[in-house]
Amino acid sequence: MAHTGRQPRPTGEGGDEPIPYTKKERASAREMGMEGALNINSLMDIMTILLTFLLVSITSDPWNVKQNQYMQLAESTVDRDPQDSIAILVTKRAIVVDEEDTVPVTCTTAGGRQCRTDEDYGKDNNRYFIDKAWKEDSSESAFLVPKLLKKLTEELKVSRDTHADFNREGEFKAITTIICDKDIPYRIIAEVVHTAGNAGIDQLRFAIMRNSIR
Repeated sequence: MAHTGRQPRPTGEGGDEPIPYTKKERASAREMGMEGALNINSLMDIMTILLTFLLVSITSDPWNVKQNQYMQLAESTVDRDPQDSIAILVTKRAIVVDEEDTVPVTCTTAGGRQCRTDEDYGKDNNRYFIDKAWKEDSSESAFLVPKLLKKLTEELKVSRDTHADFNREGEFKAITTIICDKDIPYRIIAEVVHTAGNAGIDQLRFAIMRNSIR
């Protein structure tokens, strides 16, 4: 029988008489019918949060390197996949750790003028270096970069704690991958390597752009 919105209910002395629901009774019936049902709004909220988290994770991936006038990777035929490690990004403008500009890289043109515009950074024969103000004892000859040391020490601790919290098998390995612009001089790379070693990082990798030419 089709549902008509009416239901038998005892009235008076004996006998049932169909009486329509009142508004209050209909509302109560709907509420009772919804008990235990899935709340679709809450599910949509959860999916939205997960989607946002995934998008942020993708855009903050240290291996997601955007090449521009400040970052051009060197090319190589080496065929090795990236390994889970602390990423150090060395561009023509800064040394970046965990998406934070940790130490600035100074750029001067061949004429000795400091680079300020995109056009300046795109010129050949520029000189790139870490100013002595950022080095140990403000010494030009120093290789240790204190602010970079502090940042890498913090990142290493986070990585070690994460490894322990997730009960991962095997011994924790202190590894860093240096993602460096092809025009960055060896001196800056040596300073980064020296500082990373002082932070307790004993394994180094370098990221390159893979090509098929041999």
